Amino acid sequence: MGAEKPSPGNVRQGDVKQDNVKPGAGQQDEAMDPKALAILNHMAEYLAQAPRFSVTIRAGYDVVQDTGEKVEFGEQRIITLSRPDRLRIEARESDGKQKLVIFDGKQIAMSDPNEKVYGQVERAGSVDEVMRYLLQDLHMRMPLALLLSSTLPADLQQRLQSIDYVERDTLTTEPTDHLIGRTSDVDFQIWVAAGDTPLPQRLVITYRDDKGQPQYRAAFSEWNLNPDVSPDRLAFHPPEGAERIPILARTRRTADAPSPKSPETPSRTGNTAKAPK
Repeated sequence: MGAEKPSPGNVRQGDVKQDNVKPGAGQQDEAMDPKALAILNHMAEYLAQAPRFSVTIRAGYDVVQDTGEKVEFGEQRIITLSRPDRLRIEARESDGKQKLVIFDGKQIAMSDPNEKVYGQVERAGSVDEVMRYLLQDLHMRMPLALLLSSTLPADLQQRLQSIDYVERDTLTTEPTDHLIGRTSDVDFQIWVAAGDTPLPQRLVITYRDDKGQPQYRAAFSEWNLNPDVSPDRLAFHPPEGAERIPILARTRRTADAPSPKSPETPSRTGNTAKAPK
């Protein structure tokens, strides 16, 4: 009988994967598997340099309840990006709620068909600048926003603490390289398409410092590197009958004013309300 295949947790030395250990210079080198790092960097450079793309992301994320139980909620996002200053994000949650965000280089428009409202704010600049505004000023949930950034390679280099190669996965739609990595606050697994188009196919993020260690899971499909980015496609048309409302920057909720929760209904506002980052 042959040797049993090691589990991903034993891909490398245990000291690299220990919690609460900040690697020094020598340990940092050992934590970075050259093959895995090259694949991750290739993916990052490829995405950051793509002049345009579209992708469908089907995701699920855990919300830890007061009881300690984990409830998974789902969402789908269709993203169309055209650099330097065009972006469209269509989102639908598992309960049917929909959101639309469009940036046309001059203004950001957001609509909520369920509530029959929309808002617009003048904002010129690049997609990178607008994403920072949405995240930092409006405190919007923008899953995997980092993958839309032209600074993705530098951002990963700054955050990454370790990266390992697991295997060539042949059970995915196309062969992928399975990697595992760690930053200061999350563990992640990513499956990157092998070959000349190293696009992410699947991603799992574990928030190891949060109560219950919730996860975010995403499957990427329908990648298109030459999507329709015509002005009409990336233009905002207010929904018929919708009311325009102002877009306001959110203030942070204080510790003594928690979000109300119903004891009968699983809550989406548990300790992963800010996730995925």
